[in-house]
Amino acid sequence: MKKLLFIYLKPSSFVSEDIAILGETAELRTFRFRGDKKPGPARLAAEFVRQIAWLMREMPACDAVYGWFADYHMVLPLLIAKLFRKPVAVAVGGFDAIALPTLDYGVFLSAWRAPLARFVLSQADVLLPVSPSLVQSTNPFSEWPDTTEQGIRVFAPATRADIRVTPTGYDPQRWPLGPTVRGRIVTTVGLIDSDRTLRRKGIDLFIEAARRMPDTEFRIVGAPDPDRLRTEYATTPNVRVIPPVKRDQLVSHYHEAAVYVQLSRAEGLPNVLCEAMMCGCIPVGSRAFGIPEGIGRNGYVVDTPDISAITEAIRLALRDGPERREAARRHILEHFDRDRRRRALHELVAGLGATT
Repeated sequence: MKKLLFIYLKPSSFVSEDIAILGETAELRTFRFRGDKKPGPARLAAEFVRQIAWLMREMPACDAVYGWFADYHMVLPLLIAKLFRKPVAVAVGGFDAIALPTLDYGVFLSAWRAPLARFVLSQADVLLPVSPSLVQSTNPFSEWPDTTEQGIRVFAPATRADIRVTPTGYDPQRWPLGPTVRGRIVTTVGLIDSDRTLRRKGIDLFIEAARRMPDTEFRIVGAPDPDRLRTEYATTPNVRVIPPVKRDQLVSHYHEAAVYVQLSRAEGLPNVLCEAMMCGCIPVGSRAFGIPEGIGRNGYVVDTPDISAITEAIRLALRDGPERREAARRHILEHFDRDRRRRALHELVAGLGATT
């Protein structure tokens, strides 16, 4: 069994999924780089020292290195892996292939992080973006009316990595279809912990759509301070704001919703969109990064952040019947099933390094 060093920043659901999948076919040594959104010099220095000690202890006996996101936490693993001639694979999830000035979002807007991310993208042996839009794409929605070029090929054009688009995967047992007949409930999910995140997730557009559809209940799941959101954005009575819930509790919210809306201006391949579709929600989403790919032909994609177009798409989705719910689920099963990612990661491990 091969020995794999696994590097990450936060124990996100997709990180936990990959740890579980890779642990089936490799002996894992995991390292969490304890940074935060804006890590200070002292915190970074302490973590780099801790990381160097760990890497020097673990690297000689490992076969390969696997990391989530191309950012500062992957620079030392890549450099030390090169020293020991070990291959490095990096999963690219979204912000590490994006620069959106109006949202102040993306690693390539940072003067000090951009060259580090470019180094990681350029020097890794394998890159695993979750969506082809993160390789190179034109984005008309995020900074409308401006159109921007985004992706690995744009920000790290010199990369020689083997780029393998590898979407995240979803377990059909964990996300059952649920009832096919539902009330007029429209839901969106996201951890809305700042005004910037609210705009990035398109919650401002969601709230405005609710204002124009007073006969329909709109739910926002994931606001740590519901009262503040309601007050600051003057939500109408048909908007229900719900605090964050555990991931397994999202199933009941998906099953109650007729329509799931993802109006994000920046995403890789949204977990919550795919989960909601697995649970039978009719999707409405923005034409931004991996969202149209997730929806396919099984919902409604809005080209621009125009409220009239958004509300019309939601109204159409509310009219769809049970067969459309089944089609939405089937699309995720066919293209983003967990077993597809498992096979891809197992194949990756088999090809990295020498067998121990």
